[in-house]
Amino acid sequence: MTKSPSGRDGRRSHLRLVGSDPGEPPAPAVAVDVDTTPSVAVLETLLETLALDMAAVPAALHPVIAEASVARSAAMLADQLWPAGLPDEIGEVERFFWADAARVLGERRDLESFVLLTSLARTVGPAGRLPLQRAHVSRLRTQDEVPEWVTRIAGFRLTSAIVSEDITGDGLSVVLDYDDEQHPHTVVVFIDNNLGAIIKDVFVGPPVDRVLEAYERGGRVTIRTVRPPIAAGIILQALGETRDYDDPPVSEDFEFFTGLLVNRLTQMPERPVRPPIRPLMTPRQREQLVEEFLDSRYAVGLPDDAADIARLWIDHAVDHTVGGPLRVSGVLVELFLAHWLPRKVLADSTYFDAVPVVVKAWLEFAGDRTHLPLDTVDEAIDAVDVWQPALEAAAMIDPVGSKPGERVFLDDATNDLEDAYRALAGLGSPPQPDLRGLDNHQAATLSVLAPHAWLMAGETLGTAYAPDAFDIAERLVRDAPDLLAKARLSTWPRAIVWLLAHRHRLVGPGETLTPYTLATDLSSSPATLRKTAKLLTDTLILPR
Repeated sequence: MTKSPSGRDGRRSHLRLVGSDPGEPPAPAVAVDVDTTPSVAVLETLLETLALDMAAVPAALHPVIAEASVARSAAMLADQLWPAGLPDEIGEVERFFWADAARVLGERRDLESFVLLTSLARTVGPAGRLPLQRAHVSRLRTQDEVPEWVTRIAGFRLTSAIVSEDITGDGLSVVLDYDDEQHPHTVVVFIDNNLGAIIKDVFVGPPVDRVLEAYERGGRVTIRTVRPPIAAGIILQALGETRDYDDPPVSEDFEFFTGLLVNRLTQMPERPVRPPIRPLMTPRQREQLVEEFLDSRYAVGLPDDAADIARLWIDHAVDHTVGGPLRVSGVLVELFLAHWLPRKVLADSTYFDAVPVVVKAWLEFAGDRTHLPLDTVDEAIDAVDVWQPALEAAAMIDPVGSKPGERVFLDDATNDLEDAYRALAGLGSPPQPDLRGLDNHQAATLSVLAPHAWLMAGETLGTAYAPDAFDIAERLVRDAPDLLAKARLSTWPRAIVWLLAHRHRLVGPGETLTPYTLATDLSSSPATLRKTAKLLTDTLILPR
């Protein structure tokens, strides 16, 4: 399955069909009668959007894309036109809008508006369904030359479902099979286990036999057939996880096809079956698994920190991903070595030098326990060498004035800190703060905070502002340590950059930065940054 290179109004297509050819695009919607009701302008936009979406696909997919386009538009209308107010008020606005839309579309005679009316009548929720269905039935009696495919919009029946899971446990695909004689297709939902089992992608695929052929050619997957209600339950649970994210890392196709997906799942004759609750792994079970690893032949000759490192691997796999600690995956190696561990642990090179050796041994141990193919284990072990430099870059020089090899945990609030100790063009490596006179906790905090502020200011504002950011961070830890508890640790470097940008008048009219763009660059909100920066100015005496 591949994605065709172009699609709606010049953007890439929403389809992943092998050998599909959209052919000649249909003509745009014809002119319609003038009307003065508020719904007319919205309906014209829906017609234009529908025409653009249909132009990108072959005729065989017209009923599917019509359903997806209108389902997406209806969801966007719900967010924009009646997102606030009392429930009764929301329902009244929604009912009025759809009743008026049904009247307008019911009075027209062009095919494009009939396609839109058909799609709306079969996708809009209860508040608008009845007037739209009545208008649709009325027009159906008098509409001339209705193509067969229009009658198939939102009328496909789910016949079977399969689940394809990567042997590394990185994710799974739920494939919904719609074995229609004229318009066979699948809806494929990819769930990413490395991001808490959220849905990363939804797209329309070819008939299920071609999907199975593609999986068999690719290998490295297990395939099982499931009942449609079970497939629906898996998808709906993952969709709930996705919506818990403020800004989930999803594909463009996810945005386009989610409305279609929800519409079809909610119209199934059987209720979805909720997946079993994932079992928790207790601290004692985690310790027991560490002991089993240390007693195995794979742990012979490992450094003294092996138990500690293995426990960190288990904690990361269990608490931050789905699938358990015995997953053998190059992606999981990357997440652990390059992202999570450098943010979780402050340590010197002595400790971090032991991590790759222990992780490689753990991967061999886990591969043996799960009977994975050797090439899969070797691939994950090779990933350790690829991502080892991330640990070397994270190693601190005497981070807490302690003995070599000792490590200090950062609190969980630092999980979203960016990859800090990387060389930045024009800046080089961050300076090391002076930790003399500080206790271990203050030293650990300063070791993270000051270099982060230095890097963030240099990257966001320019190299000239990095030293000031470093100095403010150092003064914060030394002169006002109690202030740190009033915001997340990851917020303070951002607030320092925000403060410097405003002190040096880099934000405002005529400048390249606005409060919104600066907050976006800093991955925070203006309100949070403004409040935290005020804590700095109210507490520290900062030079102008």
